[in-house]
Amino acid sequence: MLFNSFQYWIFFLIVAVLFYSIPFRAGKVLLLCASYVFYMWWDPRFIILILTSTVVDYYLGILLEVASGRRKKCLLAVSLVVNLGILGFFKYYDFFAGSLAALLHIPKSSVVLQVVLPVGISFYTFASLSYTFDVYWGKMKAVRNPIDYALFIAFFPHLIAGPIIRARQFISQIWTWRRPAAIVIQSGIILVLSGLLKKMVFADRFAVVADSYFKDPTAHPGWLAAWSGCLAFFMQVFFDFSGYTDIARGCAKLLGFEFPLNFARPFLSRNPPDLWQRWHITLSTWVRDYLFMPFSRGRKGRFVLYRNMLVVMVLVGLWHGANWTFVVWGAYHGILLVGYRLFDRATVGTAIDRVMKKRYVVPFSVGLMFAAFVLSAAFFRPKTLQTSGYVLSALFGFQHVTGGFLLTTGTIVLLFISLFLAAAQERNQFIDRLALQPARVQIPAYVLAFLALELFSATGPVPFVYFQF
Repeated sequence: MLFNSFQYWIFFLIVAVLFYSIPFRAGKVLLLCASYVFYMWWDPRFIILILTSTVVDYYLGILLEVASGRRKKCLLAVSLVVNLGILGFFKYYDFFAGSLAALLHIPKSSVVLQVVLPVGISFYTFASLSYTFDVYWGKMKAVRNPIDYALFIAFFPHLIAGPIIRARQFISQIWTWRRPAAIVIQSGIILVLSGLLKKMVFADRFAVVADSYFKDPTAHPGWLAAWSGCLAFFMQVFFDFSGYTDIARGCAKLLGFEFPLNFARPFLSRNPPDLWQRWHITLSTWVRDYLFMPFSRGRKGRFVLYRNMLVVMVLVGLWHGANWTFVVWGAYHGILLVGYRLFDRATVGTAIDRVMKKRYVVPFSVGLMFAAFVLSAAFFRPKTLQTSGYVLSALFGFQHVTGGFLLTTGTIVLLFISLFLAAAQERNQFIDRLALQPARVQIPAYVLAFLALELFSATGPVPFVYFQF
């Protein structure tokens, strides 16, 4: 069931009505069963994977809380082996087996199994691992109620594509749950409508241009076509993924739960570190807390810092998909982070540093960071490094053919509207403040939102981009 499909909202309405019709203790069981139904809607076979991760980490958490020394490390190792083993097999076996076969010059068909990737496996695996790490480090107590823990893993609004929820954030809400106030319900509805508009009006329109270009970049040579194709894909990914997150957060609010913010106007990022504090925030903070910090603990020196930044970003790229293009995409962003650190360190206290802090330089910094992020679409979208190389050659004008600009007038208008809304939201928080407005303001806003969905949305539900990760 897609968030932008009619059947999902019938499902959600039934779940919400039943949930508020029974005591919360029974409601938790209802939400858990509904979450399993939601996941099995894609492929019932893969429910065993969620159940395995849930059962293993539930019992390991209890054992970790009372264990110490070598036994405690062994228990954490078991959690890592089970979770990363499942993730590694289903997501990366064919990738590494195929790469090894190519290296050894043997037929790929003899080692590749054509493993089907379960939807959402990267997201719920990271959620489960955050729990065992937190219990191991003593940051939280083990969860004793199996329903609470299972609901944390499988809660359907975040199950397929995040945001990545941590046990400390969610379990405490189960223990202190209260029926949401009217203003919380209004905020949830606004988030849902905001997400649907992002997805169906903006993302799906940009997807038409991006798909047209990346389906066969050779059919659209030249730098104009390349930049417009990459720009369209970047806009598609942002509105698609942030739209999904808004809908997930809105559905959670409507059921009395709060999800963390996942995007904070990344259009206005001024530098690489700022970008990763605004883009896919729950992944960035997860990687910081559970990968980068443990890797860096007890190790000093700038070389170690830069090496770890590069390695972690390569792993982030690999998390997005089992393909060498994602590895290069991660390395590209790692190089940007390291390069910015080196530049910042070399210019601190100099005239360049003073100029960079001037207000009139901000638009230049934002534009440069925006272009650098759009450029990364050349690695993220293509399926092969050869195609990425072709797109890069077009972006930098190495093709002596001038193709047309792929963005239509309507798409360009959408682009400027989206940039304006992003800047306005950054300055005035008008979407967040809408829930506080009286009915005479809210009702026309809702009418306009439904009118836009009816007039400008694509025909039929289009899958969300991050479902493949």
